[in-house]
Amino acid sequence: MRTIHFTLLCAWGTVGAQWSQLPDFPGTPRDDAAAFTVAGKIYVGTGREVGFGYTNDWFCFDPAVESWSAISSMPASGRQYCSTFTIADTGFVFGGTGEAGANSELWAYHPETDQWVQKASLPDEARYACVSTWIYYQDALVATGMLASGVPTNEAWKYRSFDDTWEPLSPVPGPARHRAACFESGGGMAILGGADSAFNALNDAWWYPGFFETGEWYASDDLPAPRYGADASGNSVYVLTCGASDGTVFHAETWKQLNGWEAVAPFEGGTRRGGVGTGILGPQSWASAFYYGLGLDGTFARRNDWWRLDVPVGVDEAEPESTFSIFPIPANDVITVQLYPTAGASELIVTTMDGRTVLRDRISATHTLLDLSMMANGSYLLTVSTETGSATQHFVVQR
Repeated sequence: MRTIHFTLLCAWGTVGAQWSQLPDFPGTPRDDAAAFTVAGKIYVGTGREVGFGYTNDWFCFDPAVESWSAISSMPASGRQYCSTFTIADTGFVFGGTGEAGANSELWAYHPETDQWVQKASLPDEARYACVSTWIYYQDALVATGMLASGVPTNEAWKYRSFDDTWEPLSPVPGPARHRAACFESGGGMAILGGADSAFNALNDAWWYPGFFETGEWYASDDLPAPRYGADASGNSVYVLTCGASDGTVFHAETWKQLNGWEAVAPFEGGTRRGGVGTGILGPQSWASAFYYGLGLDGTFARRNDWWRLDVPVGVDEAEPESTFSIFPIPANDVITVQLYPTAGASELIVTTMDGRTVLRDRISATHTLLDLSMMANGSYLLTVSTETGSATQHFVVQR
């Protein structure tokens, strides 16, 4: 049995966190677009454009070279308020509303062939302005939203990609809501805020575990202020930005969550509602950042600007007692992560070498077992983050 000791600790700091403007989104200015990431690239499309037209075009942003390129349009009617998730090397787009009203369609995009494939529709009432994310390897969760009948819902559904089926889950506690934000957390979903049936902004947050499902939702840290029409990402740092507190008051505040919420640099593009954001986790220098843009600004004008939020990382040598170890190497179906007592609450993230997140968990114990049984043989990166820093190490799954 081999033990790997980590001696590199990166200190996260929110002081100096800054936004930088990137090349504009090449499509028409729009709000309530959708985005997903596959293999280190960001895909942005749909939404309602200037002139109130619904769109179905899509574009790819490559953060490595900071450039956009067009991809195939989704072979469906134009729409806004879609929700998205990524499973392995495929991006999924669910629901939305357009000229024909709400729909329950699910489309899958395969970047390697630039093709869209329609999958099984949700076997229930059409809806839009839902939240969605992958949960534990090859499933996804779609929750809340506005039903075609004009009322919000707190329903939750699991999509199983391996057999293209849907399964109802326990509803989200609290008021039925739409236009919430979410991110993947602990292999599951964290739902943040949203609006109730009277468009009152909400600030409660709920978490559904993915790795070890109990079938229940758990209360999480409330947002610092009520928001709807905001966007969030847990692919890199847990960030939520912008959004509205009512129909006329938009915001630029940005918050980051690790253990509780803390303010970081406000969005430099100004107040915004209905923007779209995402993050990318990976070993590349341009990863571990949050990308955001588009939406309605404070004058109700639609925008097509595109930005990146960087949280600077300082690198220091750390003593062995402030690091952690993993074993065995190579791993089979289970790997043990041993944290030294000073580590405190930690987040564990496993990614492929091209930056895809395949497992995420939060722990407070000094050691934990990670289930790798769903992972293929190959090389992976394990990142452990605490309030004071993070460290990453390579490991191998071999059976």
